[in-house]
Amino acid sequence: MEKGTLLFCLLFSLQILFGQTNPPDTVVFQQVQDIPFAGIGLPQKVVQDRLGRPFFYVASKEGGLRIYSLSSPNQPELQAEITVSELQGQEVMNLHQNGSFLYLALGNFFGGANPPGIAIIDVTDPENAFIRDVWVSETPGRGCAFVTTSGNYAYLGAMSRGLIILNIENKDDIVWVSELVPDIHFPVENPNSVQLPNARGMAVRGDTVWLCYDAGGLRLIDVADKQHPTEAGRYINQDALGKQQAYNNIILENENAYIAIDYCGLEVLDISNPAEIQQKAWWNPWDCQSPNNAWINSPGHSNQIELDTARHLLFLSTGRSELNVVDVSEPEHPHQAGSFGTPDDLYFTWGMGLADDRVYLTYIASVFPFFSIWSGVRILEWDALTATRQIISSSSIRVFPQPFQDGFRIECTDVDARLLGLQIIDLQGHVLLEKEFSATSLVQNATFIPFQASAGIYLLKCSTPSGEYIKKLIHLNP
Repeated sequence: MEKGTLLFCLLFSLQILFGQTNPPDTVVFQQVQDIPFAGIGLPQKVVQDRLGRPFFYVASKEGGLRIYSLSSPNQPELQAEITVSELQGQEVMNLHQNGSFLYLALGNFFGGANPPGIAIIDVTDPENAFIRDVWVSETPGRGCAFVTTSGNYAYLGAMSRGLIILNIENKDDIVWVSELVPDIHFPVENPNSVQLPNARGMAVRGDTVWLCYDAGGLRLIDVADKQHPTEAGRYINQDALGKQQAYNNIILENENAYIAIDYCGLEVLDISNPAEIQQKAWWNPWDCQSPNNAWINSPGHSNQIELDTARHLLFLSTGRSELNVVDVSEPEHPHQAGSFGTPDDLYFTWGMGLADDRVYLTYIASVFPFFSIWSGVRILEWDALTATRQIISSSSIRVFPQPFQDGFRIECTDVDARLLGLQIIDLQGHVLLEKEFSATSLVQNATFIPFQASAGIYLLKCSTPSGEYIKKLIHLNP
């Protein structure tokens, strides 16, 4: 069996076990490398070098900035570090690359009173990266969650301090410009300490900052006058007001905004008229509104988000669910196109990075509010099954009895093919039985397929030149 087919079967088997069977995944993953971070920080964000050089950068919290070489693509090596002590004692929580410069978001936002800050790192020569300047606020806050740049300005998602704007025209002299704490009284009047919103991820388009304000939803900030930014609009999902939503990160594409909303999944918004933002779709895999789903026990937490524009695929780091890929080729109908990891394997992702055919996942070890056993960076290679095959309708295939013991019968109707290939595959991707039949004979005879193996779950794959269908088989011992 070819690698792509094997990976497809393995991924589909996980879907079946966890009830996500329609439509089947079309993105497959292969793990390339693990980089353990035990004792050297909790990795928060990864960026593969945007200039095409063989390096990637990791914001490593108390581990500072770590720079890895990809000279041997499957054996990354640590090449350089910039420590917290070199950054005025501030931990590295996020990073952004623009040309030959890295911009680091400084200040631990996981707890305590920590001032937000930013550092500019020159990576003209990544192996000899050096600090150009560091700016740290003199006023305490809750650290800094995000940094991005546009023109001569840097924008910080500074948690309780809101949006901070800095002039970075002179890379050796960062200059504070202004700050704005958006209205905290939306959607909850007089919020308590838990309900207070915090500035997280953002996107900048022209003179507007689209700011994820955590429990405060999405805010539009007019920054035409950088010294006097003003709040110009707001939005929050009205169908989930009973829960404290957490708008974490955003990507803009044309008239669409894609927003990672913690345990509420992904929202697709129509922003063609910023004054009247409308929801196009809501991908809500963990049933956000359910009383059974609280933040602390949710099987998924959407946090960081990346977009493959060519394939219209969104990649989400999703906490206990690790990685989810959502197809947004039809923004009104997003659907899961791939996944990696399971909610019960004790691994928890925080961040990610996407570059070409690689995904970098950052894992953090923790005891509360979630239990996770490993900290580090995991590198995956991915591919999208782009063949034009259509999925055969499940109503066209009937398999009975289910469960079965020594074999089963199969009927197939409305299949536009003279030949139908059948495979039985175990959950490790091994093909245990392979046959080819006339589709006409299957329609007429409900053909008996003998099958003897150990009790368990198997996959039945039915293939024609124009489509395929995969069905779960449950085999019992005689």
